[in-house]
Amino acid sequence: MKNCVVRRTERVRLTRQLSNGGSVVYGVCAGQNGRIRYWRYHRRKIMIQQERGKFMGGILGAYNAISDYLHTLNMGSTLFRLILAMFLGCLIGIDRGMKKRVAGVKTHMIVCMGATLVMMTGDFIHVYSNGAGIGDTARLGAQVVSGIGFLGVGTIIVTGQRHVSGLTTAASLWTSACIGLAVGIGFYSGAIFTTLGLILVFKYAKYIEVYVEEHSNTYDVYMEFENEDKMSMVIKKLREEDILISNVVIIKKRSKTQSVVIQATMEAAKWKARHTVFREVRQQEGVISVEEI
Repeated sequence: MKNCVVRRTERVRLTRQLSNGGSVVYGVCAGQNGRIRYWRYHRRKIMIQQERGKFMGGILGAYNAISDYLHTLNMGSTLFRLILAMFLGCLIGIDRGMKKRVAGVKTHMIVCMGATLVMMTGDFIHVYSNGAGIGDTARLGAQVVSGIGFLGVGTIIVTGQRHVSGLTTAASLWTSACIGLAVGIGFYSGAIFTTLGLILVFKYAKYIEVYVEEHSNTYDVYMEFENEDKMSMVIKKLREEDILISNVVIIKKRSKTQSVVIQATMEAAKWKARHTVFREVRQQEGVISVEEI
């Protein structure tokens, strides 16, 4: 267009209709060659845009074809679902294994794969029963959700000091089973996002727990008193000072005149700091010792 001298009187706006239904707008210059170059420039630009559209359409078509294949029950999708379930179960089990929990990588992988197989089996029965009414996709999956409890119970341990451990591992096993069910029915996005969410919980929820514990006004304590009468008097006096002693369990009591050891829950007013609460309890007459469990 540098060699095309456009005169003011010859500036005309024309439209050329293309065979594909589009149109090209070009200007009429003072020379025929200039007009042709101008039109070819626009035609080349539209051809590039059309090629890009065809390329993106091909990618989208391939994605839809693969998605339809993986969401249909066949040999390839069966293998893919089992491998995906094994991988997601492994990701969940890594955290539990690193923390030396009872249920580690292998247990979570097996649970997730087993749940996937159960869900695929229910889908297989439903699809290949030809509407005979003997297949129910959700029935087998429901049994997994309720039946996984026997594994969870095996990971929960109650110590002598009323501490319960293994609840997180039991919950992760149950969630692994649910993830396996999602993979088995083809709900891949839900399974993957749930796994990522569970990993984030394992990694960052501990900081929230630490914050909550540091700002909590409820403590599990181990207390020793001179005798039973002193214990009753101290508990009553602490209640007047906004410190409530509850859930009292007597650990050791030889006689009414000898020392009494208890485990209890101590709840203080929110405005009382932790060190202030324990200092006030230790200063009470008749208290031999008090320690947080």
